[in-house]
Amino acid sequence: MVTYGGDEVNALVFDIGTTTTRAGYAGEDTPRAIFPTSFGYLEEPDTDPEQKSNADGDVQMADASDEKSDKRVKKKYYIGDSKVNTWRENMEVRHPLNDGLVNDWDALEQIWNASFRDMLRIDPTEHPLLCTEPAWNTTENREKFVELAFEKFSFPAFYLAKDAVMTAFSVGRATALVLDVGGGIASAVPVYDGYVLKKGILRQPLAGDVLSQQCLDMLRNDINQDVTPQYMITGKKPVDAGAQPQVQKKNRPNTTDSYNDHQVSRVAHEFKESVCQVSEVTFDEGIMGSRPQKPFEFPDGYNNLFGVERYKIPESLFQPHQFLRQTSSGLTQQQIDSCMGMHQLVNSSIGSCDIDLRPLLFNNVVVTGGSTLFPGFNERLNYELPMLAPGSKVKIHAAGNQTERRCSSWLGGSILASLGTFHQLWISKQEYEESGASIVESKCQ
Repeated sequence: MVTYGGDEVNALVFDIGTTTTRAGYAGEDTPRAIFPTSFGYLEEPDTDPEQKSNADGDVQMADASDEKSDKRVKKKYYIGDSKVNTWRENMEVRHPLNDGLVNDWDALEQIWNASFRDMLRIDPTEHPLLCTEPAWNTTENREKFVELAFEKFSFPAFYLAKDAVMTAFSVGRATALVLDVGGGIASAVPVYDGYVLKKGILRQPLAGDVLSQQCLDMLRNDINQDVTPQYMITGKKPVDAGAQPQVQKKNRPNTTDSYNDHQVSRVAHEFKESVCQVSEVTFDEGIMGSRPQKPFEFPDGYNNLFGVERYKIPESLFQPHQFLRQTSSGLTQQQIDSCMGMHQLVNSSIGSCDIDLRPLLFNNVVVTGGSTLFPGFNERLNYELPMLAPGSKVKIHAAGNQTERRCSSWLGGSILASLGTFHQLWISKQEYEESGASIVESKCQ
């Protein structure tokens, strides 16, 4: 077997998130591959029923619509930024995660295949793999990860690490309260001495994807503009700010709703990242309205200046009950009622921990995730938290570099897997064959 504890072979680190997936070599400071987690697929008749899967990412699936039929279909997967965003007739776009947990294991297998064989171009049998997981991952899912690593890809060694612990490691802390606000989930996870304190884990679906939907709702209802994604545009003419766009559209037959929604949400995501900002103090419409406006041009040529509305959208992160619109957020009223502001999420999580640990956690609040990159986010958190916890010394740690903030759990995994003392923690293939997938519960805590 390959010597995976020494320097001869670099370990691989794989970190899957709602919006993007990161993969690369341990010991490096940035992932080699960063690509969308969403994937496209086409269903085609399978001419060779014996062929279960191949290197192109085709997977045979039984046709469930007619049990008596012998027809079978295969899925051709399109994974990677350019592949999933290239228009194809009848291509569906799906997501392998729900609530941060993997729920489509066929798709995850194809994502691993694309990551390791196509993007990193390595042989999995020659590298150990460290994979991150959410703190609330289930035992069943953890065992499936181990089976996938050893049965399908034959990695020589494997380790499953909590993403909150890896984020704390990435900023040099073994004890921290990790606030992770990504695309689909916002979570507060207390970490003490490298271990997750399960009773303090809090999560909610109020995150970046909800804000993107709020952007679309604002455009459609407040300024009466529909978003035309890039794939539908053949030409456009320059127009004055606020004027109706003059755009020539392509005829795209058999475009699936899921592909169109994915492309529209990409535009909303870009708008949100370019224009939106968090108020550094409690939101006041008069004060925010007097601040400078920001311009933005959409793919169809429509352009405008955005003022107070660019503060209202991310304000949902701190005052969800006041600023979340149920009609457009994709959340039920019950979910909205149970949502907390980011400062409340942090405070409630710390309040669930032992009283002796609370000062330590307040002094080590680590902020991560792409949805925390709004200008003013850290300042607002620093403003709100001390009011909820008077007398506590609050200190917020957040990487200033965008890549570090988005990839903090990957970076922590890169640091951990490159340590010389880490080799004793790997689950080896031999241990897996002796004990089975359940070994993950004892070795990866």
